Amino acid sequence: MLARLRLAWVRVLDSLWFLPGAFTALAAILAIAVTEAERGGVFDVDVLRSWVFGGGVDGARGMLQAIAGGLITVIGVVFSVTIVALQLASSQFTPRVLRNFTSDRGNQLVLSVFIGTFTYTLLVLRTVRSAADGESPFVPRVAVTLAVVLVLVSIGFLIFFINHSARSIQVAAILGRVAARTLGQVRRLFPERVGHADDSVFDARLPEREWATVAADAAGYLQAVDAQGLFRLGEGKQLMIVMEPELGTFVLPGQALARVSPPGAVDEDMRDRVRKAFVLGPERTPGQDVAFGLIEIADIAVKALSPGINDPTTAVQCIDRLSEILLELGTRRAPDPWRTEDGEVHYLARELTFAGAVAVSFDQVRHYGAANPVIARKLLDALAGLAAQVPPARRAPLREQGQAVLSDARSRIENAADLARVEEAARWLLDG
Repeated sequence: MLARLRLAWVRVLDSLWFLPGAFTALAAILAIAVTEAERGGVFDVDVLRSWVFGGGVDGARGMLQAIAGGLITVIGVVFSVTIVALQLASSQFTPRVLRNFTSDRGNQLVLSVFIGTFTYTLLVLRTVRSAADGESPFVPRVAVTLAVVLVLVSIGFLIFFINHSARSIQVAAILGRVAARTLGQVRRLFPERVGHADDSVFDARLPEREWATVAADAAGYLQAVDAQGLFRLGEGKQLMIVMEPELGTFVLPGQALARVSPPGAVDEDMRDRVRKAFVLGPERTPGQDVAFGLIEIADIAVKALSPGINDPTTAVQCIDRLSEILLELGTRRAPDPWRTEDGEVHYLARELTFAGAVAVSFDQVRHYGAANPVIARKLLDALAGLAAQVPPARRAPLREQGQAVLSDARSRIENAADLARVEEAARWLLDG
């Protein structure tokens, strides 16, 4: 349940409606508070005369109508143009860059300021009264002045947004955001640094016993797992629960989510409690899934290497960022998949291994880029650089990947001079 709530909260924060909705509510409260305070005589308009709006009813209405009309036009045009630009960027890089747009705090803040100012202006406009309306004339001078101030603030945010949106669709900025987010996940999920490390082997210490399978009742990508909840459940019921699919896996209805032992303790209520600890959704998300960020960067590299784009420079930048993340991951201790209490194992998780991360990062890039000597050499140089800095126990998957790059290059690069340079780069990794 905790994992489900945390994932729901992340979705809310990353949406384009939460922050604008909060600003809209605050703008409405501010408009009501300022106009009511002014109607009640809280502000001494005579003292503030040189600072506040000095026009009459028609002037106030004209000012507020101009502000409201102009803002809603700007909101529509700016964000329509931005969505078109992002669609073009997604077709060139990867569709997953659209997630970066909606979760970008700068974009959320700009939209919030625009919509908040528009809401404030409309609510102040409805309080302007003339004698012809059958009531005492009322011009909220302080509120109108504040509306002008908010417009000036909105203009500043518009200037920021133009620069920010232009930069946000550049490949360096996209890669920087994805890498920073993934590095943050690695540091949160793999908090300990090590000098020497060995990845745990799944099923290495599983005892011989009878198991009951808890199957999924719906299809979806495994987005998160409440590991603490499963451990507490196993501890309280004296069970052993083994997680079956890896994070990010697409689970079919009827496919195993977990194995539970002893099987006699597994009733329908227990199956429901185990299922609720596994959060399934329509797509992979970066919350607990470190591999998602690696896949996103690798996808951009593969797209850059496609015949329709032919952008090896972008692929080289992607390899650099993948190397940065793998270095951070390779120098941190993987969380112990075994959760124990008083020497009894109650939960066994599936954690991302360094070998798995290397495969996710470079397999597709190698497949599509091995025929390009520049990409082949860059891959080998990156693998050699990683092998020189990660613990010795984690160098094997790097050398295996390097051997695969060399093998693909030998079968696909026809120019002898280019192949010789690739083989020279491979020696630093394979013979070092």
